[in-house]
Amino acid sequence: MADDKKTGERTKAASDYIKADTDNAVFLGNAHIDNLMTIVIAIGSEIWADRQRSRIMEHLLSTKGKVTTEMIEQFVPTDAQKTAWAAERDAMTKRVYSVLARDTSQGKPFGEERKFN
Repeated sequence: MADDKKTGERTKAASDYIKADTDNAVFLGNAHIDNLMTIVIAIGSEIWADRQRSRIMEHLLSTKGKVTTEMIEQFVPTDAQKTAWAAERDAMTKRVYSVLARDTSQGKPFGEERKFN
């Protein structure tokens, strides 16, 4: 930061925040699909956070015999735990979200797959 020569006070180097117009942008061709994708990703994040917190509680119970909120918040995972969690997270991500990468170029609207006579 620079000092103001007249007052001796520090001046700010940061500029004001300029909000982007992403709230009105459509990324997947339909605003409703964008909203659903946002929901799906947020739910996945919440599930992973709960799963990780559960792993911490299990670890604390097995090593300390008790769990408090403070113990959970102050927990620092070992490198081995971080590696295991990363593998677990990657496996969950693949299980849950891999369907989004499937080839749908031959897809047909529901009900048009088969014609029953």
